[in-house]
Amino acid sequence: MKKKINVIETTLRDGQQSLWATRMTTPMLYPVLPVLDRAGFDAIECMGTAVMDSCVRYLREDPWERLRLLGREITRTPLQMIGICIGFSVGKALLADDILELFFRRCAQNGIDRFFLMDGLNDIRNFEVPIRAAHKEGAKVLGAVVYSISPVHSDEHFVEKTRELADLGADTLVLKDPNGILTPERARILVPKMRAVAPERPFYVHSHCVTGLGPAANLEAVRHGAEGLWTATRTLANGFSLPATDSMVRNLVRDGYAVDVDLDAVEEIERHFARVAARHKKPVGTPAEFDPAFYQHQMPGGMLSNFHAQMTQLGLAHRIDEVFDEIPAVREDLGWALMVTPFSQLIGTQAALNVLYGRYAVTLDEVDRLVLGYYGKTPGAVSGELLDSVTRRTGKTPIAERPGLTVEPVIERFRRENGPFASDEEMLLGYLFMPEYIAGLKSAGPLPLDERSRAGSVVDLVREVARRKDIKQFHLSMS
Repeated sequence: MKKKINVIETTLRDGQQSLWATRMTTPMLYPVLPVLDRAGFDAIECMGTAVMDSCVRYLREDPWERLRLLGREITRTPLQMIGICIGFSVGKALLADDILELFFRRCAQNGIDRFFLMDGLNDIRNFEVPIRAAHKEGAKVLGAVVYSISPVHSDEHFVEKTRELADLGADTLVLKDPNGILTPERARILVPKMRAVAPERPFYVHSHCVTGLGPAANLEAVRHGAEGLWTATRTLANGFSLPATDSMVRNLVRDGYAVDVDLDAVEEIERHFARVAARHKKPVGTPAEFDPAFYQHQMPGGMLSNFHAQMTQLGLAHRIDEVFDEIPAVREDLGWALMVTPFSQLIGTQAALNVLYGRYAVTLDEVDRLVLGYYGKTPGAVSGELLDSVTRRTGKTPIAERPGLTVEPVIERFRRENGPFASDEEMLLGYLFMPEYIAGLKSAGPLPLDERSRAGSVVDLVREVARRKDIKQFHLSMS
């Protein structure tokens, strides 16, 4: 019997986050939901904290409403969400345990069946609250050990972190490569070792295409024990995103594996998003050229384009190579924290500050908190000189306990001072976002669903209607 390989579809989450700056509106995705549901994916990854943030800040869409809509339209395939374990985003990178647990439980109650969890330090203690919350609601957890390259990210590190995740109750174990730096050779070595920790549990690999090696790393991981992987529709695949679904499935089948994904449905999904990209002038993913610089700075692809733009706006584009050279030094000083949300942003910004003003002449408050242990235990030792400087300047001493235990419960106080709230979901939005964003969200009104009628030309509308076999006639009224 052929070994079955599961495919998680992540166009609605990682694909759009990597290539469209998380600006995919609900009307853009709504028409294709039935096709996604019948395609046979292991799960549809449709939500994450970055998606929620973009919905509120930029799209003026209620993310809870989007979640409920997805749950109504997708009934056969599990819905999956990615989340960092201790907080929401850079500004809310550490949440109190009570509000963190409520957040994950409400996500599950609004339709999320599976949580893909990661921690930017691989501090497995930080998984305790979200795993407990997910399991209380009957949801499954895919626990990720994040891949990185540094003197402390050894085979033993990855194996031990996998063991800790298994002991904590993760239902599926994942080797996550958000920076696209996993090579086939490393996959060949690591996957069997990590897989052997808990052979009774599924083991998946998540690898981006930043260096062009994502598909090859995935195939090699499967050959050595991985049972699942992530892909995106071709329009939103490759480049800084994930491998393309159609080619990944064909390569797996060619290698002799069974993949229960309907390629006719995959083609229909691709046609839909190709039209959306053309209509809204969105970029289309293309295979990346190999660039060894990524193995030095390890900056996530999605962050790289924004970082270039920000440096250019500041008139500092000519110094960006200096910043890239400084990033590994900052990582070493910060105990080899991972270049992943939220720490990639902190490390990149601190490196820029070091280049502009001198090393640690100016430091971010979040960097001080990282040095002191308020986000967790770093993979390696923090620079003693930097630690001494931070403790003298802040008057604070390092902590060794789980970070969430240092934050007082907040829900009752926030309700009392800022309520009343119509629901927990409304309260969570109020806590996570500034009032002006909530005001904009409320003024936007109900979630629009008809993307064709509000965002395309008449030609686009006619073309879409002609494609629909269930429509025999329609009336166009123009005012």
